[in-house]
Amino acid sequence: MAARAAGQKTSSRGTDRAAGKQSSASARRGGKAAGAGLKVRMYRVGFGDFFLLTVPTPAGNRFVVIDCGVFKGKTGKGDIGSIEDAVEDLYKTTGGELALVIMTHRHADHIAGFSRVAKFREFTVGMVWMPYWEQFNDATAADASGLQADINELAMRLGMQFGGRTDPAAQLALDQLWNATGIDFSAAAKGDRRKGGNAVALDLLKTQFGNNGENVRYYAAGDEAELPVALKGSLQAQILGPPPKEAQVFLELTDLKKGVGQYLDAVAGADAENQSIRPFRPEWSAGAREAYPATDPGNFPVDYDKITGMVDSAQPDLLAAAAAKIDTFLNNQSLVVLFTVGAKKLLFVGDAQAGNWEYWLYKLNAPVKDPTKAGDLAEESRKLLQAVDFYKVGHHGSTNATPISVVEALGDHHAAPGFVAMCSTESGTYGNVAKGTEVPRDPLLKALGDECALVRSDQFPITTSSGIVPPAEDAKADLPIPKTGKLVKGNLYVEYSFDD
Repeated sequence: MAARAAGQKTSSRGTDRAAGKQSSASARRGGKAAGAGLKVRMYRVGFGDFFLLTVPTPAGNRFVVIDCGVFKGKTGKGDIGSIEDAVEDLYKTTGGELALVIMTHRHADHIAGFSRVAKFREFTVGMVWMPYWEQFNDATAADASGLQADINELAMRLGMQFGGRTDPAAQLALDQLWNATGIDFSAAAKGDRRKGGNAVALDLLKTQFGNNGENVRYYAAGDEAELPVALKGSLQAQILGPPPKEAQVFLELTDLKKGVGQYLDAVAGADAENQSIRPFRPEWSAGAREAYPATDPGNFPVDYDKITGMVDSAQPDLLAAAAAKIDTFLNNQSLVVLFTVGAKKLLFVGDAQAGNWEYWLYKLNAPVKDPTKAGDLAEESRKLLQAVDFYKVGHHGSTNATPISVVEALGDHHAAPGFVAMCSTESGTYGNVAKGTEVPRDPLLKALGDECALVRSDQFPITTSSGIVPPAEDAKADLPIPKTGKLVKGNLYVEYSFDD
């Protein structure tokens, strides 16, 4: 299946130019990069994803960046002030030449770096990949579903509505909206706030990096990925998520039933299975069918036009639930990619939540809270997970982002530590251990750690231009020892080299 880009240009002239420039740069480096081996680098920026994939090719190393973002979160501890230093290090490592940049989804903790760090204006990029749904986010006219434009408008209206409030519910909703838009609605902003925030990062990605859209590709599950010239023959990519247009209903599903999908709900009682541990408190979320019925109850998506018309008169709890729904939709839009380099397989899942996972794991026609009642994992999904050598932990270690069945299947491949996993997170940003709402979620990390060599970004100190940032108090100081390859610390990152 071809890339899903409405009106997308297919010319590869910009990609060819970038590939040629990279080949020349490799020659200038004397071919030193050739044969250096496959590597994954996780920068410690706080609560946000910033990964660099080094791919060996016959012409030398080529580089793939997956996300670059950070977000301070509810407690304000998520931004540790290192992202500018990390981007500078990226430039030194790559010479400012990237074969591919992947934006998994538009949350600030995945793209804020592209707008905040001026150094990115000096990079050359061969191609940009984004999730299928992103092509509609900036649409001014109604797209086929109307979903993205409505969500964007709803976020802006909610932000204005909550802007003058200081109560906890409002502040948490503003926190979600800030992450979704990149706009600090609680600040005394002047002018048109629509021009700020994530829009700046998206403009860089689509206009500069993407050569005015010519080299931007939008993908959904099952699409055949077009690789930039510099990576052809050295890397393969399988697109597993997000759900495509015909499966849009899966974007609604936030979490799975207790004991089936999550590690683990901390709440006991008769209604425990309906309460999930999220980076945001569960009482401020609601089921779409109950709180926001579609125009036709049997036909999703939710009628957001109707919701936005009710915003000004709605009760605070419903407004907060709408903010949470935006957060869910954007997470479930995450681009999920399985890379293959030689015999090695690497799984990057962004912030995919239950609906995104369920669509490709179980091959169901409609989303359900308990997919085990509809059947076991699809055999092809199980085999895929069993072959994974590297896993980027979903959603910063949130419990509703790595289903139990996934951890079990990943662990089936080898005796522990059978693979390497990296979790980009910052302890103390969301929730707390006493209430069982902490991110990263302890039971999830323990389950993963029992199966693999797991490393958290906040478990090691880094040295920035402003000084030393210590590790999180609840994280181990020592890196695990993988079964193959090695984990090493840098001043600003931890890197896994697949070669010993």
